[in-house]
This record gives sequence, C-alpha cells and structure tokens, in this order.
Amino acid sequence: MRSRRLVFGTAAALVMTILLSDVTTAGAQKRGGTLRVAYGNEISNLDFHTAPGYELVWAVLNMNCGLISMTPDGKFVPDAAESWQISPDGLLYTFKLKKNVLFHDGTRLDASVVKFNVDRIMDPATRSSMRTFYEPVHSVEVLDPYTVQIRLKHPYAFMMHMLAAYRMGLMFYSPAATQKYTIEDRKAGKPEAVPGCGPFKLVEWVKGSHLVMDRFDKYFEPGLPYLDRVMIRVIRDPVTQMAAFKAGEIDFIADLSADHVDTLRAQNPRAQIMTGKETTPMVAMMKVTVPADGKPMSKDRGPHPIFNDIRVRKAVGCYGIDRKEIVKIAFKGQATPWLGIIPPGTQDTVDVTHMCPYDPARAKALLADAGYGPQKPLTFELMTNTEKSVFHVIVTVIKEQMARIGVTTNIRLTDKVSWMNVATQDGPFDMYVEDLASLMTVDQNSFLSASTASWNSTRHTDPKVDEYYARYGREMDPVKRKAIAREFQEFSADKLYWNTISGSPFYQVAQPWMKDYVYQAEFKVLYKKVWLDK
Repeated sequence: MRSRRLVFGTAAALVMTILLSDVTTAGAQKRGGTLRVAYGNEISNLDFHTAPGYELVWAVLNMNCGLISMTPDGKFVPDAAESWQISPDGLLYTFKLKKNVLFHDGTRLDASVVKFNVDRIMDPATRSSMRTFYEPVHSVEVLDPYTVQIRLKHPYAFMMHMLAAYRMGLMFYSPAATQKYTIEDRKAGKPEAVPGCGPFKLVEWVKGSHLVMDRFDKYFEPGLPYLDRVMIRVIRDPVTQMAAFKAGEIDFIADLSADHVDTLRAQNPRAQIMTGKETTPMVAMMKVTVPADGKPMSKDRGPHPIFNDIRVRKAVGCYGIDRKEIVKIAFKGQATPWLGIIPPGTQDTVDVTHMCPYDPARAKALLADAGYGPQKPLTFELMTNTEKSVFHVIVTVIKEQMARIGVTTNIRLTDKVSWMNVATQDGPFDMYVEDLASLMTVDQNSFLSASTASWNSTRHTDPKVDEYYARYGREMDPVKRKAIAREFQEFSADKLYWNTISGSPFYQVAQPWMKDYVYQAEFKVLYKKVWLDK
C-alpha cells in the first residue's frame, strides 16, 4: 500500500541522528521506575477533542486508546480494534473490537463507545478541531456489542490515516464520565472526569507545573506498560531544560529547540538525539479577513486587516521575506527554505519556493501601489510565543528584513497558551511566527486552513481552498492525487493564505538509560514500551 511508504518513511530515514546506547535484547526489559519528562510548555486543557497544542496530544496518547494506531513505517496496527474490513467501494469500514478494553473508571469499551465519540466529534456544538476530517462520514452503526461500522458519504483516501494518527487519531472518552462530569471538569483535568483506556491513568495535573500518570494495571495489552509512573514537568527555558538533563534530573526532553541541539550534544555526548524529516512547517502567518462578527481588530484600524490586500501580503510575505537568510541565522543552515502549504517532509509535497524570490525592490513597489510609503509607512504587529527560542530569533530577523522595505514591525511575545487562544479562537493579530502541526499529508492540513475549520488559522473565506481539499481527499488514484496536490500548493503560494518560511526540524533527546523509545516526530510520543535501565 502507498501509505506504508509515504507517511513516516522508514525508521532509518526518520532518525537522522541518534546516538544509541546498548542494544536491547529480547526479554531484557526492566519493570518499574518513573520516567521524568520535560515539556517546554504547559498543557492547554484536557478536553482533548477540542483543546489545542501538541503538549496535550503527547499526554493523551499515553492515557487513552483509539481504534487503530500507526507505526513509523506507515503500517496500520490494532489498538482497541482487533481487526477491520474495508468494502471494495471504500464506503464501509467495519471494525471488530477487542473484548478486554476497559476505561480507567472500570467501564467497558464497546461499539456504542465508538459511536458516542465519533458522533461527539461530528457535532458542531462540540467545536472539535477534528470535525473537519469527519466530513466524509455519513453515520456510525453498532452492528453488535463489539462490531461497529462507519459508513462514508463518498470515498476518502485518508480515512485510516485520520483514525490512526491525524493529530491524535480517534481517542475515546468514557461516555459514563462524559455524561457525569462537566466540560469545565474535563478542561480542569480532574482525573475522574477524563478516564482513558490507555496504558497510563491520570493521577494529577497542576496547570503550568506538572502532570502525573501511573501505570494502568488492567491495560489490555499484556505486560505493558513497564514504567510505574510518568512525570511530566513544564520547563519553559531550553537552557534550564538542558541543565536539568545534564544533572540527570530529566530523562527525556519531548521537544528541544533546534538552536540548542549542538550545545546539548557537546554537554552530553552519550545523549540520544533524535530527529527526522521536516514534517513541521515554520510559518509567518498573516490574518487576511475579519472575524465573523465583523468587529475591528483594533481601535485605530478599520474593519479589514492590512493583509486582506493581496499586494500587501505579497510585498511582506512573499518578496519581503528572505527565507534563506532566516534559515542561515535561526537554524544555522539546518532547515529547508520553503513556501508551500505543507513542509518538505510531507507526502505529495512540491517545492514552490521559486514563486516568492527575495526581491526588496518589488516589495517596495507593491507597497507603494497599495498606498504605503514614506508619508504613510506600513506598521504591523509581529507575534510569537516563548515555546522555542528560535521563534524569537526568527521574528527579530523578519523585523530587520521589513525595515529594509520601509515597514515597521512591533514584536509581541506571549506564552504558548495565550498564543494558541489567539490563533485558534480568532483573537487579534497581524502576523505570527510559529511551527505548526506536523503533517503526514496535504489532507491533514485542512484542520488549520480549510475555510470552515474551527482552527482556520488566517480566517480566510475562500471556498476554493475547500474545493482543493475535497478533490485531493476523494481522489483514490495516487498519481491523480499528486497532480491535485501540486496545483493546490501553487494556488496557495499565489494567494498566501498560508505563508511558510521553512521546514522546522524536530528534535527529541533521551538519556542513555531510557530504552525502547521510538521516534515518531510530533505525531506520536508513546511511553508504553519504554523502560529504564538504571
């Protein structure tokens, strides 16, 4: 199958740099111990069908289960489902469930649970970021207590990818707990309000400080997990992260800023430093339309954001940004200058960077045509967050590049959760710099860029974007699908509703005694097979 060789690539291709310690032999795993993990940012909240942020995803994947999962080489493997069948016309997906899957509250996972969760995600009132991917779903039918069938309105080439790995895949809530507790209880992370069906159960979450999850002794995979506990600490400063790692206080850094990798490698020669293809886009996203209520973004500006004008978008985001310079300074050359709507390590990617060559003179001409110049200089706010120090480096470089074309930028630095609230809840911004969701396919990006998506990042309203996603997702012929992807990426580069600067290398770091962790980029951070050799 095409999916097996496209999504993550081979394990060898994924792990570009990994300093391995001893080779593990079968049966050598040790049970017990606490894995100590560092996150650079706090979890937004624990209503995981709606909450933004990878920090949440990395926790939920260990506390919960889904129908299926995905291996680094792109194979679909069972999770709560033991087997599945897909009809020849691609419209019926029938899943047989394992009969020993329990939630942490003792309730059993059966076919009605699957229906409950899919229906919940599809309900517009839930406002789930995943809802975009469920557009092809017609209905979910319970055939018997352990058989569930998902019926589609039309073929969807990425149905299995979506169930297995888009964002977090299909993760299950306990219907009993969902009906008993409020959304405020779930967002607050009360353990009794969010019982999962995964290898670890939530014990405590202190927002901004730490999250603790313990082994679930009734987990359905025999013998797993090996660890007694996973303790996740929020350590925002990369330098403090590295100091804790060097002192042996941290076993694993889930996401290390790219500009600190060389320093950590020098400090800890035995550290396992893992990275892979650039599946994450670094963006300079411009807001192009007004909120649905039509209110102005600020008191001193009219109802239309400055980047609603394509001339201004192209002057700033296309010809005014020197992507090569940003990569050279911010990433020390260890990234790929890029423009398209998906990063270079993603399936069906196309390099359209040539459509926006760095050309300050052309940028100035476009600004003049739009009415800006020495007598009426363009000024805008450039926002980023404190998750990674490389973000601040990039906005500083962009500020300098804008000055070369007569544009003034005011840098606004926020914490990660505040940034997410602005970016996903239609808060006020002009441009922001961030590395967004790691992507497997063009289709996956729809939850951030379709006009109807809850998290439509720039709030564009162009239905042509949605038409491209629909054509791409419904095309079952890989060759024809690739042609649609090229056309879509060229369209995106021309309109600049989405403005990529470069690929964004993703790094994780583990102590030599942390064994059997499998790098899967930002898609999955799984601890159920991890053990500690200490």
